[in-house]
Amino acid sequence: MPAPDSAAAEFDKLATDLRASDLAVLCTDADGTILFSHIGEAMAGDIAADLRPGRRWQPGRSQIVDKFHCHAESVPGAAGQFVAVLAVLSRSNAAAPYAAALARMAARLIAYRCATGAAPFPEGPELAAHRARLGAAERVCGNDPAMKASLKLAQHLAQRGIPLLLAGDTGTGKEVFARALHELSHRYAGPFVAVNCASIPEALIESELFGYRKGAFTGAAREGYRGRILQADGGTLFLDEIGDMPVALQARLLRVLEAREVVPLGGEQPVNVDIQVVSATHRDLEAGVGEGRFREDLYYRLAGMRIELPPLRRRSDRRALLLRVLSEESQGRAVFAPAALELLDEYGWPGNFRELRNAVKVALALTADDIVRPEHLPPAIVSGAAGAPGDERGVLLASIEHHRWNLSAVARRLGISRRTLYRRMHRLGILVATEGGHG
Repeated sequence: MPAPDSAAAEFDKLATDLRASDLAVLCTDADGTILFSHIGEAMAGDIAADLRPGRRWQPGRSQIVDKFHCHAESVPGAAGQFVAVLAVLSRSNAAAPYAAALARMAARLIAYRCATGAAPFPEGPELAAHRARLGAAERVCGNDPAMKASLKLAQHLAQRGIPLLLAGDTGTGKEVFARALHELSHRYAGPFVAVNCASIPEALIESELFGYRKGAFTGAAREGYRGRILQADGGTLFLDEIGDMPVALQARLLRVLEAREVVPLGGEQPVNVDIQVVSATHRDLEAGVGEGRFREDLYYRLAGMRIELPPLRRRSDRRALLLRVLSEESQGRAVFAPAALELLDEYGWPGNFRELRNAVKVALALTADDIVRPEHLPPAIVSGAAGAPGDERGVLLASIEHHRWNLSAVARRLGISRRTLYRRMHRLGILVATEGGHG
């Protein structure tokens, strides 16, 4: 173990070197639980959530091992435990000797820091920002495997500049998904500009999107206006409700996407623009193409990949989402009474997250003791009248048949109790086999 003064100096130098490098260092306890990690800024996008403290280090399943050269070193740590240190350098095998030497040095210094109770690596602003970006991903995906797969696919495509079209019912969180995608992309330091094509009057949407030069028209601002497209330069442009864009403007938008340049109203010279385009709709754009309401060439330009966001009733982590929204809206003070939680979990949520958040706000306004009971919920939820029983029945029946009528497995998959599952089946007219067949 180095002397305290020399070790502190060595450690400070090492920490400085790490911050400037394309490098990651990981420390785990004897059980493989990550105690801390340092992520070089240039690596942050590659390793995603692999190095978060509290997670279990699984080398065989880590994307770090697949993409980078790694070296592990074990040394005695605090309380007699072993501290495993992993140094990850470049993708080149030529870096292997340096990685091994650095791992040994880091292990020695980290063991000293652990023994003295000091934080192994002070978290810099880059890593703090990266952790916040990872939090955005957790917020949009929760524990739903399909959502995680969709976000991973979207990240991969956006990294290559491919336009994305988010589809799904109103209120499924398309803008939240787009923001998380931006935060996790290499454009995260650039602007995220959202435009709701349905909320801007048709007479104004052209100038709002493309901007204008001074004096372009009567009533124009004297200094002109930098439109939303140019405001998104270097970042992400999110076009919500793209299906409501006037047909006359669709040709101009197509030119922007193809030429990567904008000509403001009243201007003559095009202005280059570098943007990632993510659009969203709850409409059937293919039907719009067939009816002449949407340009076919623009549709195929925007829909480099179509990603469908599931409605709340199809989310496998629905109950956890209910609890999270309640915690957020009440700052962690309120709880659901079991009967209220059962009703919320069984409801079809035609308005998705928007309806959920509004229902929770109403309930919190009505409860006097921070316990949300059935009488505090909107009548539609208590009666279930506003649900989508036909669709909900089909989804549930498909899940039951997929699990070969193993209702315990179905309940685990849905994150609910068997009692709740039986109640839902009874409400939807799905009979258990022993009661008369498979519905």
